[in-house]
Amino acid sequence: MKMIVRCADYGMTDSITDGALKAIRDGILTDVGLMTNSNAGLRAALLIKPFKHVSIGQDLNLVSGTPATDPSLIPTLVGENGQFISSVERKKRQLFDVSYEDAYLEMDNQIKRFIFLIGRKPCYLTGHSFNTPATDAATNDLRKKYNITADCFFMPDLFLGKRWYYQGMDIKPGDRKPEYSLEIQGKTNVEEFVLSGKCEFEGHDFAFLATHCGYCDGELMKMSTFSVIRGKELEMLCSPKIRKWISAQKIELINFDEYLSLHEKN
Repeated sequence: MKMIVRCADYGMTDSITDGALKAIRDGILTDVGLMTNSNAGLRAALLIKPFKHVSIGQDLNLVSGTPATDPSLIPTLVGENGQFISSVERKKRQLFDVSYEDAYLEMDNQIKRFIFLIGRKPCYLTGHSFNTPATDAATNDLRKKYNITADCFFMPDLFLGKRWYYQGMDIKPGDRKPEYSLEIQGKTNVEEFVLSGKCEFEGHDFAFLATHCGYCDGELMKMSTFSVIRGKELEMLCSPKIRKWISAQKIELINFDEYLSLHEKN
């Protein structure tokens, strides 16, 4: 089995960036989804360039931090402070009326910034935390503009392993996701979840281990409900037990570029 190991939200904050870099140096991370809207994204792009074995996709972000566009040009995406309206706030206040034009302009500027910072197009585009018909339409049109067909979460034979979020909680089909509290995040044993086989990777040629790894600080906790769990995921990615499990399972770690190259050959 070949496995891609991903960190979402790379560059959203310095704490996420530094945690992901540790998982690259000391762990099994092979792919990052870079956010380019914030100043932290510039630092993240510079620091990842020496790690040639890591693929770089793009997380298109419309809900966290500072936009890449003049806020006055994208009024349906930002609040009075010029910052993105968070996904939590949007869901709480039912603020789903995002214009296609605003979403297209902001995401286009984020892609342009990616190309400027990295020197090439992202190997995939995917969204972050929030989507509407307007944002989906804008994303599809930008895929055509830049000829980026891949979304890391929707590939034909890339099995997205079951994840540890909301485990042990009584969630019925069709329910909205409950609050992923700090207490539950702190009690989640990510390493045990993976080692026990609950990800259900067996029998798949290509597997995708998706994480939000990183360090947790005050800035992050103001921006994301996924906070403490990031450190637990980082611990798992750098665990010697996980290394032994990969060896025992005869798993070959690959990045997303290598996955796409294998498909082209086939």
